[in-house]
Amino acid sequence: MESNYTESLIKKFKEDYKLDGTDFWQLKRGNKGTWIIKHNALEKVAAQENIMWKLEVLNFSPDVVVKCVATSGDRVIESIGESSAKNTMNSYPYAMAEKRAVDRCILKLLNAHAYLYSEAEADDFKEPTSNKIKPVAHNKLNNVEEKLNDQNNQH
Repeated sequence: MESNYTESLIKKFKEDYKLDGTDFWQLKRGNKGTWIIKHNALEKVAAQENIMWKLEVLNFSPDVVVKCVATSGDRVIESIGESSAKNTMNSYPYAMAEKRAVDRCILKLLNAHAYLYSEAEADDFKEPTSNKIKPVAHNKLNNVEEKLNDQNNQH
């Protein structure tokens, strides 16, 4: 299982950046868990931290390679994102390479790359369908259940 230290880092990250449970999920592999953060959540965090970036396409074919140079204050981080038929089934290789490069830079600038991975890193980092019950739908289900219970208690 994962350490309490990792759990506390994730909790602090969520609180610091006002994220919620829908911005993350845990990928289970055997008895090990890896925390995955959504690309959109990382972009929200980058905006809060005034992280800026520039992109450059280094290679078009057969693999798409995008270089990202990101800055936060006086810190500068560089990383690359790659996309090819070997590492993604995504139909948009340029967008995938861009997401990977940007997400890697953001995580490095936040010093979170040791315990968080971006959903763009790998196809198997996609959120399981079972996680995708939206909070609104979940709340509606709870309300229906409460109404049914109230009706049953009145009879």
